[in-house]
Amino acid sequence: MLNELMQLAGRLNLTGSSPFIKKKIHWFIDLNAAGELVDLSPTVSNWVKAKTGETQENRGKEYLSPVAFYIKINESGKIIAAGGGGKAVAEPGAGNIPEIFCKEINVGKDKVNIQPLKDSDNYKYSNLLTLHKDFADKYPNSYLANAVYHFLKKSTNISLEDIFSEIFRYDKDEYFYRKKMKEIATETFSFRVSGKLILNDSSFKKWWENEYSDSRNKILSVLPEGVDLLSMERNSYGKLTTVFPHISGVPNGGPYCPLASFDKDPFQSYGFDSITTPMLLENAEKIGASLNWLLHDDYSHLKISDIVSVFWSIPQQSDAKIEKPTFVSLLESSDPFEVREYLSSPWTHTRNEIETSKFYLALISSPKARITLRSWRAETLKEAEKKLKSYFQTILIPLNGEDITFSISELAAVTVRKPKKGQPAKPLPNTYISLFEMALFGVPVPHKLFKEVLIRQGVEIAKGAEEKDFEKRLAARTAIIKLFFKTTKGGDMEQEEHTIETTPGYLCGRLLAILDKIHHDAHRESGGTNNSPANRVYSAASKTPALIFPRLCNLARHHLNKIGGGWANCLEYGIPKEERGDGINEDFEGLAKVCSRLKETVDKEFPRTLSLVDQGRFAIGFYYEREHSRKLRKKENSSNNKTDADPNIETETK
Repeated sequence: MLNELMQLAGRLNLTGSSPFIKKKIHWFIDLNAAGELVDLSPTVSNWVKAKTGETQENRGKEYLSPVAFYIKINESGKIIAAGGGGKAVAEPGAGNIPEIFCKEINVGKDKVNIQPLKDSDNYKYSNLLTLHKDFADKYPNSYLANAVYHFLKKSTNISLEDIFSEIFRYDKDEYFYRKKMKEIATETFSFRVSGKLILNDSSFKKWWENEYSDSRNKILSVLPEGVDLLSMERNSYGKLTTVFPHISGVPNGGPYCPLASFDKDPFQSYGFDSITTPMLLENAEKIGASLNWLLHDDYSHLKISDIVSVFWSIPQQSDAKIEKPTFVSLLESSDPFEVREYLSSPWTHTRNEIETSKFYLALISSPKARITLRSWRAETLKEAEKKLKSYFQTILIPLNGEDITFSISELAAVTVRKPKKGQPAKPLPNTYISLFEMALFGVPVPHKLFKEVLIRQGVEIAKGAEEKDFEKRLAARTAIIKLFFKTTKGGDMEQEEHTIETTPGYLCGRLLAILDKIHHDAHRESGGTNNSPANRVYSAASKTPALIFPRLCNLARHHLNKIGGGWANCLEYGIPKEERGDGINEDFEGLAKVCSRLKETVDKEFPRTLSLVDQGRFAIGFYYEREHSRKLRKKENSSNNKTDADPNIETETK
């Protein structure tokens, strides 16, 4: 992966040693020439959606802003990370609430608390103040430098409560005020003096270029020399870094989050301290710059929970433009129309690009303030798009007569219990990783994940269909089970093949759905029931059918007698597709037919046990049969349509 990131840096002309980077600024602090506060002005920017081309207004606007050199020498002369130990690094021209006002904002359920920083955190304010004092001392005739410095000297006395309560109309909407203050607690402010932005001031830029260059040259003078591990074939000799650049934008990353920590195992060994994995400073800077670029570009990364995916595509032609594989963002789409449009569209790149370009994807997280590489994959762009289209075709699933689809977040969420108030239920990182790898690279769904989904299926069906989001969660788990068969068995298990499936597990699932429907229809006139066969015995029926189904079938006879008439006949012996009035273009085979087909496959007996794989087939058969008979009814002019229970009534299965 490091070599590919180096290659990307070359294509994008990234050096990693620039004293400026693009940073999102959310607010301007407007000052007059004397450094007095005039106003606070929010910033906005327009963001164009890659797929639809729609323009969306977002909070914050990007500006080229100073960045601190990431290495420093401590009091004992040791080379360390500038942001190591959880210490935030001040960067002039912009800052957050603690750095500018020496305060912190804490938003509770009922109120907003704004209080001075703890003594241990005062350095955040004092470091920024010191930098702007240096700038003002260097340019004593600059009204802009002096105005910002004079403002910062007195900013601790400013009442943020008065300013923001007026901006957000605290007296009108307390909830809105709390919501906005929670956002402001993490937002970035810059300075504008008499209408001039400090980040655009030429004197400010020149001053910081010199400061950054001096810091970097000082570190270079004391770094060890050696051969770069990534460049040994080219005999690349030079200054070796012992600290990796900070990677921003990863959840829980903190003020310093490196990709590699050379002073930690396994890099520190055999008495060689921190140079057992040698890397040139300039190469580490380029790798860090590439990764930060990917995490900064809206079309090159996707954050889901604590996992971040970064992806890019590089054409073989050295002069070709870097293409952004925007189709990856669809993995967080739950819009079936957007997905269908993608499935029916031609390739999103030219045929030559598709055939030759390489597609790369890395899944990273930061559980302990260091980047953890969860997965690294490489494929041709053609194969990646092909796998993604196959993935979407598999997870498109009917619900209430319409096809729906799911984002990766939604699929992961149904593998664990529903979160309760004060009791969050968070999917494991490996769940997200498995779904990503399967969607883009066709990696088989792990048996462990498959088993977890089946267990969760039985638990939630036992709770009953009255549970909120029951239907959608059931559909999402069925989609994951389908993905298992697609990636491990090569079968599609699509609804078009519903009536021709002959495996015992699938037929047992269908049978339970029909018995469930008969049960519900038998209790319709008495107000319905939540205690159906599926609620009671789904897990047992999917594992040991021979112990469960004989008793259920005997009970179904009583229910059919209770329903009586032609409608009981339809449920038992089926309805030809020509006589169905619910829009489903297939025969409803009925209880007798499914039982007959099942006994033909297992020597006239119900199977004693079903394997884990067959339990998955059971789940799919149950879902499709349940969905296809949800609003089962006959046409009004059908023959033999006289029933004691009106067959034209839509009999939706709960």
